[in-house]
Amino acid sequence: MITPTHVDALRKVRFFEELTDEDLERVAKLGQRRKYAAGDALVERDSQQGGLFVLLSGTAAVEVGGTTHTLGPGDFFGEMALLGRTRRSASVTASEPVEALVIETTYFDPFLMQNPSVAVAILHGVVERLRAVQERIDGTHDASGGG
Repeated sequence: MITPTHVDALRKVRFFEELTDEDLERVAKLGQRRKYAAGDALVERDSQQGGLFVLLSGTAAVEVGGTTHTLGPGDFFGEMALLGRTRRSASVTASEPVEALVIETTYFDPFLMQNPSVAVAILHGVVERLRAVQERIDGTHDASGGG
């Protein structure tokens, strides 16, 4: 059952910022609420498990590149996995009981075909994210004395 909480959570996902409330409701209908106990893996690094996870409650630890980051309600991960069949680059483990809205890639691809306005909005989000990554890379490169 879709609730305002699902739509509000999806609104925080950068890829979905441009979507209308109606579009967000359609996206939310693709999702499933899943519960994880403390210590459960939401995803494992290098797994093929696809999809976007939006935390509705609880906290989770993301382990990537030798560091750990904490995610809480409203945070999300897996947007790149949602758009392509890639291996996970990080492991995510529930630090406490977690409830998440999970949208699997399998259901998202056909949805995009039927909802081109959503596909266009997501492409805009992807471009923004790539631009931000490029700026970080350029800033790191410049800071190291390279030109």
